[in-house]
Amino acid sequence: GVELEDPAIAVLTPFSASRIEGWVLAWTGQLDAAHARMEALHRRCIERGAENDLTAVASCEALIEIWRGNLIEAARLADEAMERAEQGSGSLAICLSMRAMVTAYVGREHDSRADARAVLDIARCRVSPRLAEWPVMTMGFLEVSVGNYAEALEAVQPMQRTFEAIPGTEIMTASFIPDAVEAMISLGRGGEAEPLIEALECNGRRLDRPWMLAVGARCRSMWLAARGDVEAAARKAQDAMAEHDRLPMPFERARTQLLLGQLHRRQRQNERSRPIVREALQCFEAMG
Repeated sequence: GVELEDPAIAVLTPFSASRIEGWVLAWTGQLDAAHARMEALHRRCIERGAENDLTAVASCEALIEIWRGNLIEAARLADEAMERAEQGSGSLAICLSMRAMVTAYVGREHDSRADARAVLDIARCRVSPRLAEWPVMTMGFLEVSVGNYAEALEAVQPMQRTFEAIPGTEIMTASFIPDAVEAMISLGRGGEAEPLIEALECNGRRLDRPWMLAVGARCRSMWLAARGDVEAAARKAQDAMAEHDRLPMPFERARTQLLLGQLHRRQRQNERSRPIVREALQCFEAMG
């Protein structure tokens, strides 16, 4: 499709082969290639004066930059998309969803909640459950981030129901799973977490998805630690780190490092723990 695509022909960007290729690259963990594809689309939209398309592309770029750990750039793109949407170009709900996600990652809790709730209101008015998926997942991530585990599980209930009906684990519809698992394990509900972990592990092996394999191993590590097998948990966290080497998502890598450092500390291996936790901290701080 990309080979046959003619940039001179005016096709709505959301339906173009290039846009679809960019999304597929992003979902399968090829984030640098996805970034390059979306950047080219951004330039094409500017050249054409395609305002509605530019809003959609900027929203896609914002999500990819979040995954790549470029939170400052992600915030800029989300704000750009919001400004265009408020002027009537593109979907306000999608732009609000991306801004809610960015503000959650940089710790602007109040702003993130406000944007997420605004999208949920729009989704209810339009009777559009799919429109609510990203703010729901963002709220789950945010609640786990501040230690509100019961609230996190309540927030992601709609996605849990969707997963039970359609048990796929691609990042676009399943990024809530690692947060749900962490919340369940923190609340002593490891039995509920295991099917989610198994789905990540099984689909990750079948499709060779680095994201599924990395977060699946991290979730399994937490599950093992909760059962008291800290040594096995540390080995599984190391497996997760090996998968992170194939995945340019620094936030997720640092999250796994933090867990690994905690596990070493539980084993009284402070000399091993200290540099790992320090590196995770430096990574979080570098991203803002």
